[in-house]
Amino acid sequence: LEPGDMLYMPRGWIHQAHTPLGKLGASAEHSLHLTVSAMQNWAWVDLLEILMPEALESVARSETSTTLRDGLPRDFLNYMGLMHDVGGEDLPEGLKQASKSIAEGKPEDDSDIDETEKEELRQIERKRKLQARFKEEAKKRIMRVCKEAISMIDAGCDQIGKRFLSDRLPPAYNISEIVLTNESRTNQAAGRIWPNTLCRLARPGIARLVLEDGKAVLYHCGDNSRVYHGNPLSPMEFEVDDAPALETLLTTVEPRWVVVSDLVHGDIEDKMDIAQALYDEGILAIYQAEKPDKSVQVG
Repeated sequence: LEPGDMLYMPRGWIHQAHTPLGKLGASAEHSLHLTVSAMQNWAWVDLLEILMPEALESVARSETSTTLRDGLPRDFLNYMGLMHDVGGEDLPEGLKQASKSIAEGKPEDDSDIDETEKEELRQIERKRKLQARFKEEAKKRIMRVCKEAISMIDAGCDQIGKRFLSDRLPPAYNISEIVLTNESRTNQAAGRIWPNTLCRLARPGIARLVLEDGKAVLYHCGDNSRVYHGNPLSPMEFEVDDAPALETLLTTVEPRWVVVSDLVHGDIEDKMDIAQALYDEGILAIYQAEKPDKSVQVG
């Protein structure tokens, strides 16, 4: 590699940077390289690390089922575990064949084994049945947790989204974006929201709406510090019935606009208040294409 070159290493390839010796074995020259890694905390395992513990807790605390709170089978340690493996590899050949036949549902041919071996075989089969029953009961409970986890996928993705917003840098708006946000009060709307004001999210991906404790909570990275985790996220709380209007504002991005009066809500004053709150927070772009409709006054 020469100075200025960029090398792409597929994810998972083990590598180590090394500066070779100079001419005639002279000491290596100083070298500095910058590694940029993608997909950090962005794998399926990261989602499952969120989903599975929460699903397990949810099922365990269920008021409609006690399946995970049931006691484990009596004396299960006497037949479960590696030391109780009954795979048959260490059995005498006669017992191994007899055990295999029983396991496959074939008639048992015990003419070549004595009474002691027959008893040992019966014990093995009892243990095998107990193990199968235990595993089936465990499977039922594991599937119950997995089913709950599937129902929580959206919530898990929201957790990933919140973590990403917390980790990322604040948006660095360009000139065309600045004139549409509250970073510049020189735009036509002068910072006021009217029923006919055009709105959209200032930059795609800078905000996310989730439902928490009966509230519509909006997380954004607008107040993030350029120092990693220098500022904690400052969520905005709204009523649940504000969620449809918020969703529309957060999913309307360049080049589209949405008119405040078209937001889904009960009355125009609430629509204006919601848009104003997002604009004042610095995450909403607005544009007044027509003369402001001042038939409704808020604030």
